[in-house]
Amino acid sequence: MSKARIAIGMSTAAAVVGALGVMAAPAAGARAPGQDNEITVIASHLNNPRGLAPAPGGGLYLAEAGAGGKTCISGGEQGTTCVGLTGSFDVVGKSGVRRILTGLISASGPGGAAAEGPVSVSSGPSDTFYGLFGLNTHVVPPKGAIPNNLRNKALAQLGRLWLIEPGDPATNVSNVGDQDWAWTKRHISLAPKDFPDANPNAVLSFQGERYVADAGANTLVEIEEGTGKAEVHAFFHVPAHSQSDAVATCVARGPDGALYVGELLGGFYSPGHARIWRIAPGHAPKVWATGLTTVQGCGFGSDGAFYATEFQTGGLASTNPAGDVVRIGQDGHRTHLGVGKLFNPSGFAAGANGAIYVSNCSIAPATGLGPHLCPTGGQVVRIG
Repeated sequence: MSKARIAIGMSTAAAVVGALGVMAAPAAGARAPGQDNEITVIASHLNNPRGLAPAPGGGLYLAEAGAGGKTCISGGEQGTTCVGLTGSFDVVGKSGVRRILTGLISASGPGGAAAEGPVSVSSGPSDTFYGLFGLNTHVVPPKGAIPNNLRNKALAQLGRLWLIEPGDPATNVSNVGDQDWAWTKRHISLAPKDFPDANPNAVLSFQGERYVADAGANTLVEIEEGTGKAEVHAFFHVPAHSQSDAVATCVARGPDGALYVGELLGGFYSPGHARIWRIAPGHAPKVWATGLTTVQGCGFGSDGAFYATEFQTGGLASTNPAGDVVRIGQDGHRTHLGVGKLFNPSGFAAGANGAIYVSNCSIAPATGLGPHLCPTGGQVVRIG
């Protein structure tokens, strides 16, 4: 299965919508783990909300992948793809959602579900932030397939890492998606059924360093200052005879200074196969946690615990959109914070006050996925 859209569940969107009548729910009187955690919607009617990061003044930076557009092309393993300029990078604050950059490339299925486009954000120097686009320019259709303005936007944005200062034009920092694609082409033997491929899915900026987790290349790369060169920091292997690749989806820095990378699949579509890797300075990556499912976002809270958003707890092949947030305490104890309350969650950010934030209904356009699933579209929610 191609990872061009696997990191956001394009392949499952239609199945999820079609299975609304058979969604599992806790039995009357049953108390699921984490059921008492208060979940508050702080923003709704969003278009495919993905990555989150803290912003100055207690707000949040947000990547909205958009809702595709009216120009649709068919064919290929993804079926019909609709392209438009509906993506954006935002700030979510007490006064609502303020869109900093709009009119950005977005590609989705019909109806705007499970779009690709802006995918991740990370706080930068001063009041700036980094914005990351998914995919790479090798997926852009040939001349004549779509209008030139859309094609040019796609070529200029897909797979790019930008530095954004509100009120000023964005600065292109790196064409990381194309560099990752070229690296996989040189290393096809690592994943001969899937390479070449690249789909940057998460960016982390910390004390002058920038890292990108690529769900297509199965890598963590470091973006060199000034040149924008993407240096492969780690490649994530899967067990022999696996169904899929590792599919790296998120990256966080721990209190111990190590980097932690989460996986969507870890080699298998069934639940429990996603892993968290720990990469200590000067050491090879080691598996730090196992038994998770379809991890999309991750990070550390102010309590020192590790948090992972699970996009779909039944596994990526499931038709049940129920997701979760798993807290792994410093003693290893696990707590479930979103059972029965989150649906296809994605991005994660920690607040200074102990609360955590998650992008919920992350494959829904602003109009929702139907009357029974995410009717108010994509959301940002606070837990705690």
